[in-house]
Amino acid sequence: MMACLVPPPPAIADGFSPSPLKLVQQNRLVSAFQSPKSLSELRALHGRMITTGLRRNDLVLGKFIICCSSSNCMEYARKVFDEMSSPSVFFWNAMIKGYQQNGDHMEVLRLYFQMRSCGFDSDAFTFPVVLRSCSPLKRIREGKGIHGLVLKTGYATNVIVQTALMDLYSLSGCVASARQVFDEMRERDVICWNTMIAGYSRCGDFANAEELFHKMPEKDESSWNTLIDMYCKAGDVEAARRLFDEMPKKDIISWNAMISGYVHIGDMEVARLLFDEMPRRSVVSWNVVITCCVHHRRFTDALDLFRKMQRSDVRPNEVTMVAVLPACAHLGAMDLGQWIHAYIDKNRIRMDVYVTTALIDMYGKCGNVEEARRVFEMAKEKDAFSYSTMIEVLALNGKAEEAFQIFSYMQSHGLKPNGVTFVGLLTACSHAGLVEKGRMYFNMMKSEYNLEPKSEHFGCMVDLLGRAGYLDEAFELIKSMPMEPHVVVWGALLNACRIHGNVKLAETVGFRLIELNPTNCGNYVLLANIYAKANRWDDSVRVRKMMKDRGVVKKPGCSSIEVNNSVHEFIAGDNSHTHCARIYRTLQEVTERLKREGYVPEVSSALHDVDTNEKMQALSYHSEKLAVAFGLLSTTPGTPIRIVKNLRVCEDCHVMMKMISQHYDRNIILRDCNRYHHFNNGSCSCSDYW
Repeated sequence: MMACLVPPPPAIADGFSPSPLKLVQQNRLVSAFQSPKSLSELRALHGRMITTGLRRNDLVLGKFIICCSSSNCMEYARKVFDEMSSPSVFFWNAMIKGYQQNGDHMEVLRLYFQMRSCGFDSDAFTFPVVLRSCSPLKRIREGKGIHGLVLKTGYATNVIVQTALMDLYSLSGCVASARQVFDEMRERDVICWNTMIAGYSRCGDFANAEELFHKMPEKDESSWNTLIDMYCKAGDVEAARRLFDEMPKKDIISWNAMISGYVHIGDMEVARLLFDEMPRRSVVSWNVVITCCVHHRRFTDALDLFRKMQRSDVRPNEVTMVAVLPACAHLGAMDLGQWIHAYIDKNRIRMDVYVTTALIDMYGKCGNVEEARRVFEMAKEKDAFSYSTMIEVLALNGKAEEAFQIFSYMQSHGLKPNGVTFVGLLTACSHAGLVEKGRMYFNMMKSEYNLEPKSEHFGCMVDLLGRAGYLDEAFELIKSMPMEPHVVVWGALLNACRIHGNVKLAETVGFRLIELNPTNCGNYVLLANIYAKANRWDDSVRVRKMMKDRGVVKKPGCSSIEVNNSVHEFIAGDNSHTHCARIYRTLQEVTERLKREGYVPEVSSALHDVDTNEKMQALSYHSEKLAVAFGLLSTTPGTPIRIVKNLRVCEDCHVMMKMISQHYDRNIILRDCNRYHHFNNGSCSCSDYW
């Protein structure tokens, strides 16, 4: 869509031709305003305007206000504007445009109505800007009023104004009004056609959008891209691909739209093939593919793509950071996450609330609570989601009281919590066994903040009550849920049955879970293990046979560790690693040393009907033990070891990690599917409550 440009101010200031000296000073100042400045630089330039006597020079003042706008310093521009005794329409337009460019649409409307009340007439530069600020504010009534003024003042035939009106109506869902403006236009350029097609596309009227597309006398890349994007978002990738293949000249937006279309339907292979075929890639192209890798849990692919992007001629931006940091978080790749943090600082990538929150999440999920807190405290921008992420980080790392303090700060400063906030608080209560506090927060959602508890909040409460032994109350809570209980809620209760050995309830819950999600291996395994722990071996075998007959394959335990910016993955009994022999030798040496220090394998963790020696053998090569052995032989003494496991850590590995932390003087941070375990000097942050 064509940008609405502010008209240039008059070249002659104050009605007189400037002297040669003044002209030189004027030109130097105008030249200095060509690029964005910091606030301190703007103040210095304003000082020069005053000392050179050019503070009332229209050209200099106009360029200064435009420079403030491009520098995101509208407050300073406003101070200068308010000091003007009688600003012309140009300056009103410049200020209105500045607020719009900086996303302050409410101030656009305030200033527009102030301009009208001061007796200034709007013109062809005013109307499009104000109309485009009505849309995000959903101020269709004000927009219609401006439309009436457009008709009265004779601007109804101005193409840019008409296009802005079409945009307003279509964005507000009044596509018939937009079409009326379109039909009344005497002259139409390609932007008008594209705007109308986009309007139909937005409201799902594909037939009219396609009809207009084929009627267009001339099409540009944007015309094709609008229709391709429409079909992609509707899931009709075949229709989008036909248009894409017919397109005479493809630009980066075309490729990105088509890649996004395949991502939307989950066809990562074709999306990646298209990406590899692109003749030229923009930062958006890289961001789309990295984001979709993370979305499809292909975290290693996301990191590989990011490294390739580093070697390309495209510089990452804040969207890239938000896309790639979750991959670091999931894999526990804190070294790479720290490198990205340093890259953000070095390249002055804007630390907006999204980047800040992604960094907090990354450090927290890598077990580095101190760094997560430092990023949080230094953040210039914080919203409810930032606070909620910090609460969740503290909760998962066993720092319940600190999570509660963050929430108290939110309350005292009038920040309204959201559903994510309460998930964090309830998780903190669950991991610390604080039943009464959890009940209080759960009730507070509705009573104080009018937030209806969702399935995830019920899941947290069931987990809290179940872990603490209130199994009947947890079961009754599930039965009272206003929505159909999600598998996660039932799973929390089944895990509580495992902890407290309640086989009878476990049978009810376990078979309900298998009925709801018959392809999930974890439900079968957990129920079979509960039977095994109760020495009901026949029932355990029956459940495992049911699992086998249905073709459900048990998910292997997998642990990952980052060493020298590379993520190494291990599964139980893994022989594929390059340093396999050294890893097993190190693990054997560690086990023998710990046995001398009193380590006795927790054979109850091996839930198979075999003799003790076989159980001990099965426990010996769990994936987290292989990972910690690799960490011990690959890192210098005293270096923290960070491990991520996809399943719950077993009792035997938990005991062993505590002893390694004591006898090898290592901090071990192990993240399993339930929580974070910080092993230090023979103890764990979970206090053996997990």
